[in-house]
Amino acid sequence: FEGVDAAIVLPYDPVRDRVLLVEQARMGPFMRRDPNPWMLEPIAGIIDARETPEAAALRETREEAELSDVTLEPAGSFYVSPGATTDYYYTFVGLCDIPQDAPYRGGLPEEGEDLRLHPMAFDDALALCDSGEIQTGPAVYLLHWLLRHRERLRAAP
Repeated sequence: FEGVDAAIVLPYDPVRDRVLLVEQARMGPFMRRDPNPWMLEPIAGIIDARETPEAAALRETREEAELSDVTLEPAGSFYVSPGATTDYYYTFVGLCDIPQDAPYRGGLPEEGEDLRLHPMAFDDALALCDSGEIQTGPAVYLLHWLLRHRERLRAAP
């Protein structure tokens, strides 16, 4: 099946050691009759024609979470399911300031986005992976990538 190229960003505040996850209802879990079709995910979006993965990543962080001062750290690129689709993901950790403690809403109304944004401590997000509450591959991947690179990112000036 012909798929899409997408940019995926996990916002990370290295000073506060906090990440930002997006919660939204997803059709796949709904169709499988998952008791909770609301998924916790990184920021994500399709890369537009003639747009670089980096430009798409920055655009999506602005549109979905109103984050504008973001430095992208490349975290790998890969086929999502090469036996079934051409979907290809460019992943990033977005170094930024995440001062919020409480969840807030985001997304563009004109795109029909109903997003709940959840700032949380990195360790709390990793615990959600361990408990199975985070069930999306990009979120699991990026949180574990960040686990391996976190000390370096926190030590950077």
